[in-house]
Amino acid sequence: MKFIRFGDLKAFEQKMYKKSPAPDEYKHCPPRRRGFFAFPYGFFDRSYIINHPACEPNSPMMYVRDKSGKKITKANFADFWDVYDRYDEETDNDIKSVILPDRIVFRELRLPKQPIVWERRPSWVCVMKDPRHPPRRQAKGGRLNQKFEYLTDENGDRVAAHEFFCRRWTQEDFDDDCIYRPCRPRDISEDAHYIFDILDDKYFGYPEKSVRAVLQYLGRRGIVYKNLFAWPVYELGHDFWLSVFKKPHVFEYDGCIWHHLRRYVSPGDVLAAYGHLWVYTTVRVFDKALKKAYPPAYRKHKELRDVTSASLFGGPSCYNASVDVDGMYEAFFDEEDMKNIT
Repeated sequence: MKFIRFGDLKAFEQKMYKKSPAPDEYKHCPPRRRGFFAFPYGFFDRSYIINHPACEPNSPMMYVRDKSGKKITKANFADFWDVYDRYDEETDNDIKSVILPDRIVFRELRLPKQPIVWERRPSWVCVMKDPRHPPRRQAKGGRLNQKFEYLTDENGDRVAAHEFFCRRWTQEDFDDDCIYRPCRPRDISEDAHYIFDILDDKYFGYPEKSVRAVLQYLGRRGIVYKNLFAWPVYELGHDFWLSVFKKPHVFEYDGCIWHHLRRYVSPGDVLAAYGHLWVYTTVRVFDKALKKAYPPAYRKHKELRDVTSASLFGGPSCYNASVDVDGMYEAFFDEEDMKNIT
């Protein structure tokens, strides 16, 4: 059976793996500690794949760069923008938004037609040295006139602002004197994603505990929340990087795999299970389950099996499954299974 993977064909440590997660967490946890995810060819879900930005290690995405090696932003296409005002409920303001048609990007950069993603440039959570004198943004270069430290997690990595605050901080967060407003408890994101990495993961997914956990973490490090602010904030057009998919790996496999299609599989065909959703079966059983789950997509997939030139970047258009079947059509290959990939 033909599979497609947007990333390297090697086993990765799965940080989200849990030996015994809560019942409602099994769907989102990989069934084994080491391995990788892939899709049956013709069933890949782009919306799932692009949740991994190009800045992540082993991401399926990569940045598009100019001749000098700089990452391309929307500012590179300023002559083609369609700028309009959009009401933002979080800030209660009209903000500038930019529409840039994909066809313009393909034409100007001579890229093959493919899905593209505008990845928001990260702003970092920073700690003020002296909260009595908030940092001012200098007109020249947009830099701050006061030294600060980046907030880091337990691994020493910077904490991104979008993972810490309830909303994205913008130019409007400066007052008329160009003084940046400090953080308040209600500005701390209730689901604070980075807690999973820096704190006990039992807090993850519990909004009422997350803010408290963040404040406790700051307290243990001697940091007062009033000393926090987000930086940098990029000008319109410079706040997004252009990223595209890396060239995918298409491979044949006829062993056993983990998948989500348990309700389309006979109990006798289940070789192992992880929670109420993940099951381990042969590829032949998985193939039959796909046919039962969504026949129209299966027929399209079958048409593409023997077309060697078919890929995301050329040949027949691969079907992008739009029906959610118990999560996704994704399959998981553990470290031992990968030895049978051809």
